[in-house]
Amino acid sequence: MTYDLFTINFFPVIGITFMLLFIWRNSYLEKRVRNLYYVFMCLIAVELVLYDSELILEGSDVNHYIITTITALGYIVRPMMICLLISIIIRNYDNRRQIYKLLAVPMIINVFYSFSAFFTDISYSYDEYNHFHRGVIGWTPHLIMLVYLVIMVVITFRNKNKTKRFEKTIIAEITVILIIGAFAESLFGSYAVLRIAITAALLFYYMFFQSEVYKDDILERQIQQTEMVEHFGLQMITTLAGTVDAKDSYTKGHSLRVAKYAKEISRRIGKDEEFQKRIYYMGILHDVGKIGIPDTIIQKKGKLTDEEYGIIKTHPVIGEEVLKNITDMPDLYYGAKWHHERYDGKGYPDGLKGEEIPLEARIIAVADAYDAMSSKRSYRDALPQSKVRDETVRVRGTQLDPLLADEMIKMIDEDPDYKMRETEE
Repeated sequence: MTYDLFTINFFPVIGITFMLLFIWRNSYLEKRVRNLYYVFMCLIAVELVLYDSELILEGSDVNHYIITTITALGYIVRPMMICLLISIIIRNYDNRRQIYKLLAVPMIINVFYSFSAFFTDISYSYDEYNHFHRGVIGWTPHLIMLVYLVIMVVITFRNKNKTKRFEKTIIAEITVILIIGAFAESLFGSYAVLRIAITAALLFYYMFFQSEVYKDDILERQIQQTEMVEHFGLQMITTLAGTVDAKDSYTKGHSLRVAKYAKEISRRIGKDEEFQKRIYYMGILHDVGKIGIPDTIIQKKGKLTDEEYGIIKTHPVIGEEVLKNITDMPDLYYGAKWHHERYDGKGYPDGLKGEEIPLEARIIAVADAYDAMSSKRSYRDALPQSKVRDETVRVRGTQLDPLLADEMIKMIDEDPDYKMRETEE
């Protein structure tokens, strides 16, 4: 039978082209997965070269052993495509090693079949004119393909918890079409190209779907890693803040409380969860600059001298220096640097006024003021709640942003038993 080599190669080449485009356009694919797809393409290309060579050499006067070797290699390559599909399916399967052992048995049988033509004609043979003839066990490669396809389907449907319903449907469709292709090859002559073309198209289709599965897996792992990093980061930040608070036994837990109050104020004024998370971190670290202030000044029980107060006033700038190079959260230093600015412009270190002060710093200033009044300090006991409320009302619009101060006043009014100050995270 005469074959048009262009027709034979056209559809598989289109399939390989789609695969390449797919891989290049989906940069999120893991390196292992990308390599697996490259192997797919190589196998299809090898199958094409072997089959083309077989067609070209059939009926020629080439050495009998050359064309037999080419045919044998072709029989070996075809089941490998299905094995690669199975290797994708069982990526999350618990008994992968047992399955690989199971897959090895048909592969060994296939190898013996493929090269048996050198010793006997019961599988297939070439006559003296190099024409192909199928032997009495000539159906063996198709049975082996069928075995692999059955294994693929069984694994897919037994892997209930890790294989999605749509994925099962796709695999079932692939199996049916490949079985039809295998039988068509035997019924209508050496139409290996039919299976190659179908396999190339289906591999692209399966690959497209499989990429969505991998993308879900990757996104899930990224979420888990992000949560783990955030948890670790929060522990580190909390530890650092605890080190600062420990410089003064009277301010233990101060940073965490300020962070909690600032987050609640942010929620009340309608800020989203991302903003609330950021300001919580800012609140924890708002006093980090005190790490550079001598303990003798921080722990002093009496009134500070002008010189000592001047040193204390440097902690916002120190805090900025500590935090400003954290690139993952470039505005993390806002709270540390400007939480002592006043709404009327009489604060420090920059004398900013009103909305010149970043919103985050204005919120932390309110939270810091409340905790300073409601907690015990080295120079006085905690103020009564009524006094804290009156003082907050008095400084709204001068020291504190009036709208944010109003939110704190509401929080105080909703806490008649004065329990808000007692809660620590």
